[in-house]
Amino acid sequence: MTATVQIVSHLDFAFAPWVWPFAERRSAEIREFFTKLCVNKPTLWNGRLLLLRDAHIDGATISGSFFETEYASMLAAVTWDAMGERVRSCFPAAAILSADGAFILGEMAAHTQNAGQVLLPCGSVERGDAVDGRLDPSTTLRRELLEETGIAAAELNAAPGWYAVSVGPLLPLVKVMRSAEPAEQLRERICANLAGQRDPEFCEIVAVRQPADISEQMPHWVRAFLQHFWGCSATASLVADAAH
Repeated sequence: MTATVQIVSHLDFAFAPWVWPFAERRSAEIREFFTKLCVNKPTLWNGRLLLLRDAHIDGATISGSFFETEYASMLAAVTWDAMGERVRSCFPAAAILSADGAFILGEMAAHTQNAGQVLLPCGSVERGDAVDGRLDPSTTLRRELLEETGIAAAELNAAPGWYAVSVGPLLPLVKVMRSAEPAEQLRERICANLAGQRDPEFCEIVAVRQPADISEQMPHWVRAFLQHFWGCSATASLVADAAH
């Protein structure tokens, strides 16, 4: 699957109700599909989330309109390759960069849909993230970062811009966030936070420092981001600077 990575500096997202033809037309199949998934993963969440339609990148600006649907509909569409050309799963992800030049990722726990995958902290956009018909993914990012790692966004130095990673039906928006703490300290701190959660999404925390650390456990969009970041001389210097 081909991935493209573009750096954008301006997010222009609206929120508006919209009936997704796929979800309406195949609602019975979607319910059956999700029911079967829950046999092996009974804690799967079928709450409401927002997807993006008519995504467009023009120069340094990405735009589009978010609408609300069920998690089951999104999951079915991705699994069946039925998202269509207009709809994308767009969500923010935090690329925590330690003081000694490592990115901090987590392995998804067995009870999650993406069990075994190694991801950047990320999460779905929700209805409450929209205000007055507009949507700022930074709101989602702050919530998911705190929930999954115990680290508040205010503790990190967010780099300007976002990495828009386009991979099939997915359009993650990755924000590089630099920490003053070294990787091992961050790992221990996050693991301690996870130990206090009843059903944490991550079961392990890992630090990656170079292309050789990229593994098949990482979904395509995570690999694409890391390869792009490390392959660009301008950003590679950030890692070198952080290691000193």
